[in-house]
Amino acid sequence: MLSFAALLRLTVLLPAGERDSLRTPPDPDPAEDMDELVTVATYDKPTDAYIALGRLTAEGIEAQLFDDHMVQMDWLYSIALGGVKLRVTRGDEKAARAVLETDYSQALEETDLGRPED
Repeated sequence: MLSFAALLRLTVLLPAGERDSLRTPPDPDPAEDMDELVTVATYDKPTDAYIALGRLTAEGIEAQLFDDHMVQMDWLYSIALGGVKLRVTRGDEKAARAVLETDYSQALEETDLGRPED
């Protein structure tokens, strides 16, 4: 391992242009940002996460679940891991949130479930 003093001596030996590149991180590539996965929802139960995943898949939005297998093994891990995470690409984030916020309960109330009529 190098000490701080050794690192300081090494940076003094670098040309000025290379020293400046050590201070500032490189600009992020915009194409990489679009491929980055973003968490749009978290769930305590894997079954709820799979239902949400199915809703997104039905709408044509690619999504992935993270930590679902760990929570299935032991549900106490859900607390430690922050739940089962539903993630989509940054470009699909708004559409995914809109799909997950849609409430279909009114449509279910109007559906004929085959109840016998009085």
